[in-house]
Amino acid sequence: MRILHTVAYYHPDLGGGAQEVVRQLSERLVRRGHDVTVATTFSPQRQFLEHNGVQIRHFKIRSWMNHSALGIRGDIEEYLDYLRNGQFDLVMNYAAQTWCTDLTCKVLQEIHAKKVLAACGYSGLLGVRRLFYWSYFQRLPSYLHQYDTIVYHSANYIDKAFGDAHGVKNYHIIPNGVDSREFQRPDVNFRSLYNIQTKYILLTVGDHFTNKGHDRVIEAFWDLKRDDVTLVIVGRDIAPRYRSCWKKCSYDACQSKGRIRLLNQAPRSHVVAAYYAADLFLSGSRIEAFPLVIIEAMASGTPFIAFPAGNIAEMPGGILVRTVSEMSVRIDRLLGDNEGKKDLSDKGLSAQRDRYEWETIVSQYEKLYCDLHNSESATVVHM
Repeated sequence: MRILHTVAYYHPDLGGGAQEVVRQLSERLVRRGHDVTVATTFSPQRQFLEHNGVQIRHFKIRSWMNHSALGIRGDIEEYLDYLRNGQFDLVMNYAAQTWCTDLTCKVLQEIHAKKVLAACGYSGLLGVRRLFYWSYFQRLPSYLHQYDTIVYHSANYIDKAFGDAHGVKNYHIIPNGVDSREFQRPDVNFRSLYNIQTKYILLTVGDHFTNKGHDRVIEAFWDLKRDDVTLVIVGRDIAPRYRSCWKKCSYDACQSKGRIRLLNQAPRSHVVAAYYAADLFLSGSRIEAFPLVIIEAMASGTPFIAFPAGNIAEMPGGILVRTVSEMSVRIDRLLGDNEGKKDLSDKGLSAQRDRYEWETIVSQYEKLYCDLHNSESATVVHM
């Protein structure tokens, strides 16, 4: 099958969870014999148009501050012509509110391939983002009905609720995952590598965006008032407009006398080792859809304490909190509760192996794609 995936960022750009999901799905489908192309944003660091068997077509297109509702600029017609004329059996747009999906919506009826949207949460429905995206979500229902199916990562999040409210009947629930083989016990000794001497390690992983909530995790750490705990924050200082987040974390790290560690460019092997070294994983995120970092914590057997962003509430292996003070109290209690930690660890490991394994998830996508490809019926358009 000839498949086109679209995603805002792709290898070697580091675009977070969306990029990783599309990379895993694309490369594994290639290994299963499919012809997969990824359409994405042009990157000057990309000196190739093929990676691990996946063809890459990049376009010099950007949306203002990544808010596609506020304007898209660049080689728009080139991309639209590519969609109209591409000889694909199936097109899958990964994530709404990105230029590659939102431009596709303009030509959905001109694309002869089967069409799938992986919705990824509709963060524009949350908080102040509603002001930017009001007209966007007024138009979205008409586009949703032009897709052959919508993929939701969870049955219990706002993207599915939005679809339900607007009569979207053709959908599939397919979660995200990790490769448990990557999370076998690592050779790297994280404590020794970073000279961490405290009895306990707390870990959070996420780039320095405000919505990743590092400020809430740091505040909970200070509230502990314990000298036997080190907080490790793995995340990149990725863009000037978010520099205040990085500066705040850097300031607190300087004040902590080594008990808050920032890992800005840690190799992946060190990140995996950090999961194993950590006693607890913390998530202060304000906005998520289906966070890979929680699944990674589950895969490493590390219990998590998190705010209820996205679908975290349905993921076993952790404790949900509503306030910073509650997070601090829960950390304090759980650090000394070996039985409680083991119970959460076992639940997380079991669920990850059973439900959140990449090979299982790719099989679900492959079946969906093949069923659509083999279907003779055209997309039903309800306007």
